[in-house]
Amino acid sequence: MLRYKEIKLMLTELIAGMNNGDRLPSRTVLSKRLDSSRATIDKAIRELTEEGMLESRFGSGTYVARKLDGVAINQENWCLIVPDISEAIYAGLASGVESAAKERNANVILCNSESNAEKQAEYIERLILAGIDGFLIVPAITRNVTENISLYRSLCRSNIPFVFCNRDVEGVTAPIIKSNDFYGGYIATLHLIDQGYRSIAFLARQRYRTSVDRCQGYISALQQRGIEIDRKRILMLDHQTVEDCGAELLRLLDEGVCMDAVFCFNDSIALEVMRRLQERGVRIPEDMGILGYDNIDACQLAHPPLTTVSYKTVDIGRMAARVLGKLLDEGGKEGFAYYLMQPEIVVRDSCRRKEP
Repeated sequence: MLRYKEIKLMLTELIAGMNNGDRLPSRTVLSKRLDSSRATIDKAIRELTEEGMLESRFGSGTYVARKLDGVAINQENWCLIVPDISEAIYAGLASGVESAAKERNANVILCNSESNAEKQAEYIERLILAGIDGFLIVPAITRNVTENISLYRSLCRSNIPFVFCNRDVEGVTAPIIKSNDFYGGYIATLHLIDQGYRSIAFLARQRYRTSVDRCQGYISALQQRGIEIDRKRILMLDHQTVEDCGAELLRLLDEGVCMDAVFCFNDSIALEVMRRLQERGVRIPEDMGILGYDNIDACQLAHPPLTTVSYKTVDIGRMAARVLGKLLDEGGKEGFAYYLMQPEIVVRDSCRRKEP
């Protein structure tokens, strides 16, 4: 247990034997009595004040606050940092984290990094100073390994437990809970092949670990079925928009690149591609099969409904929270903490079996 948490527990026991409105001993007295530094005492008192057990009166000291029957004390405070809370997969992740945190009466602070590594770092540093108990982080995509290590250096030095969700960070050792992206790409491509498609494209908005893993699954499925890999059909763009993805696919078709199906990195790209193709009079799935990834709600509203890969994002959030709880209970010790959730195909009408 961290030293300041030990001091916090001692102060809680001290407060339990005091009356409402009693003045707490001075910091100097507490430092000697509890054999601790002034900074550690200050941090513990600050948290107890935030939790409503103590109140500070300017120029007078710190006092025992009014105690209410049934008020929980010693609750854990966790922070969940996601790149974009407006995206359905992160809303699902947050739901899974919240449900598991509730099992141990932990509070969850949700922070939105907006896929910005600097903003993510600010959240981490600010909450470390605020005495957060643990972090669950969907890492922002960084440019290189050095930036990764620099980003998480303060987190590693703090000895506060943290867990990565959805993707790991090269150069940083921490538990990771993620979907099996290679397997997801593999089963998605096999499904298209089984429906009779052979000239299958892969389309992603940017190149990073997750898109590469899904692409490798796509390539492996083609190789297993003895289908030639045409590199012109593999599109991993450079941080482009969903609209750019649709335009790039149309460009390839205009250049005469043959394709009869598209496996899209996520549902947003798939729905945009479907819209663009239908505007050109392309029939889906008769002329072109479309398959997405994530299984967002909009898939069922599309015409035709979109076949996709279920990401199991709620399960990932729930497992990540339980792993963090285990780290907190066992002092940060964990064995081979690499957890893979197996995705599944959700079959709808956007890539029905083609007629021979």
